[in-house]
Amino acid sequence: MDLQHLGDAHDHWKGALFEHLKRAGVLRDLTIDRMATDHAGWTEADFRLYARLLRVEPRQIIRDDRTLASRKNYFAELVHSGDLFLDPDTGIGSGSPIARYVKRKELAELLGQARGSVIAVYQHVRGNTRERVDGCLRALGGDIDGVSWCSYESGAGAILFFSKSERRIASIVGAFGKLLGRHAERKVRTGRCRR
Repeated sequence: MDLQHLGDAHDHWKGALFEHLKRAGVLRDLTIDRMATDHAGWTEADFRLYARLLRVEPRQIIRDDRTLASRKNYFAELVHSGDLFLDPDTGIGSGSPIARYVKRKELAELLGQARGSVIAVYQHVRGNTRERVDGCLRALGGDIDGVSWCSYESGAGAILFFSKSERRIASIVGAFGKLLGRHAERKVRTGRCRR
């Protein structure tokens, strides 16, 4: 999440989804890592705006001076007992510049520590959302075998939810199903990552 994108339509969409999941009681102790590539430029007002847009309390946003320059240390410090939302500029991948992505192995390591928690990741999309999400899931299969997932997909992005707990993912799918009714089958998908 770069400051240049703060306040765009994607932030409003993410916030609406998190607010719905919070009201449904399916997220636990959610913490948000903005994965900022411009972390030094963030002011207190920026943090408050980001929290307001995502419809969470400001205390839920991780505030520190970590940079993505040392990725191993960055992700090692993300140990958290609750649910976690990663908000990279682009999503899961290994493109350039790498600071705009969370790598598959990094996500796998976080899931390895997560036990029954949910880790959600924003995925920006240019082109066909379903194809992009499917490509991410195929690539992840070798790294996070047996992890349950669901996605909420829109025209320009998706949020992917992962957990070792199939029940936790089912509760998220159920909450979105109650929200969307018959439209859920076009927007929400679920499955398990397999090698």
